[in-house]
Amino acid sequence: MKAPIRLVTPLVAASAALAMTAGTASAATTTIREETATGAPYSGNWQVTTVGTLDFAVTFLGAQVTGSCEDATLQGTVESTGAGELTAASIGACQTSNGLSSPATDLDLSEVPDRSGSVTYDPVANGRDGVLSIAAGLSFKIEGQVLGFTVTCFYGFQTGGTPGLAFDVYNRDNPNRPLPGHDDAQGAADNITLVRQAGSSALCPSNGTGSGSAIARGETTPGSGVFDRKLYITS
Repeated sequence: MKAPIRLVTPLVAASAALAMTAGTASAATTTIREETATGAPYSGNWQVTTVGTLDFAVTFLGAQVTGSCEDATLQGTVESTGAGELTAASIGACQTSNGLSSPATDLDLSEVPDRSGSVTYDPVANGRDGVLSIAAGLSFKIEGQVLGFTVTCFYGFQTGGTPGLAFDVYNRDNPNRPLPGHDDAQGAADNITLVRQAGSSALCPSNGTGSGSAIARGETTPGSGVFDRKLYITS
């Protein structure tokens, strides 16, 4: 639906967040586990939350416009084999250097036809352990004054040229994880693109870029809404 999105979202994120295409998966199977590499398989609800602000950049009249959002959260369900679905997404208040802003917002999923997602074990040497992808076509709105005109802008997300969001996943003991001070499974994305949507004013900044990092957890008590279960991805 907190990790500073090296980018992302709100203008990106949202998700931030936490969609899309899992890239090139290895032939290995996937098992999501509780706590450690030898823990019991985990199926249930999950939450991905950014840490810190979400920072992004877009282009307006040939100049770079920067911005930030307070946070982003993605929630969904997942089977221990990696298949899942996005159920909720939200983004904190956002503001840009040229005066556009938006309040904290729950993103509307009611008209999103495909909310499927997946976690894939796909380790890279000295890098990630897997990929979290969500196919949902998330979008968000920001408004403000530009050159004396009131404008409304809508942005969607792409990752690596594919609609949706995708994050590299790192296990809690991976020395290359983006947030080494956090003992949690983590996600990071460096190639998220904000895409201006139909219905936006002509004065809205064009496509932008961003990136971000977040922590991911499950529930110890199923259905409680308390995300306190550490997760681990293996083959």
